[in-house]
Amino acid sequence: MSEQQLYGEIYHYKEQLSEATTRFWNQYSGPDTWYFWFNIAAILLPLLYLYFKVDKRRLFEISFYGYTAHVLWSNADYILSSYNLLAHPHSLLQAVPGGISVTAVIFPVTFMLLYQYCTNKSKNFYLYGIGASIIFAYGFGYISKVLGLLKMHNGMNLTFLFLIDIAVAFISLWATRLFLKIKSKSQGE
Repeated sequence: MSEQQLYGEIYHYKEQLSEATTRFWNQYSGPDTWYFWFNIAAILLPLLYLYFKVDKRRLFEISFYGYTAHVLWSNADYILSSYNLLAHPHSLLQAVPGGISVTAVIFPVTFMLLYQYCTNKSKNFYLYGIGASIIFAYGFGYISKVLGLLKMHNGMNLTFLFLIDIAVAFISLWATRLFLKIKSKSQGE
């Protein structure tokens, strides 16, 4: 098969996938379903809570942590979805990735506030991060599976989610510490 033929086949399958995704969203995830309203709440409520609870004096530091967590989990989610290991069947919009509320908002906001708490109170982030990851993976992940918000295939399970949560939380911490170190050196502290 030539390069053009293979590209044409891929393009054809993407068109079919797009049509099927649109039909699925219109029938099972649109504004007349509870999934739609859950997704809106899962985005707006954590952001609203964060607005009132975030330490405004450390806004950029805490936001950097959250942004790093968001980017890492969103990319992991994209890769897992691409390989059919993980799926979020009910997205907010048909053109938006399915896990947007979890990977883009709920996880980062939760861990931003955990980071803030641990650094403000001199608590061990590693222990709290592991505890929060257990709750997130085995609690929120399990409930999401039961409610049909999350589907796992090809050997993917809650333990893998737990390990990804830990990796994202810790890498985000290390990246934030690195940037704080760079900032303090540039300011001569």
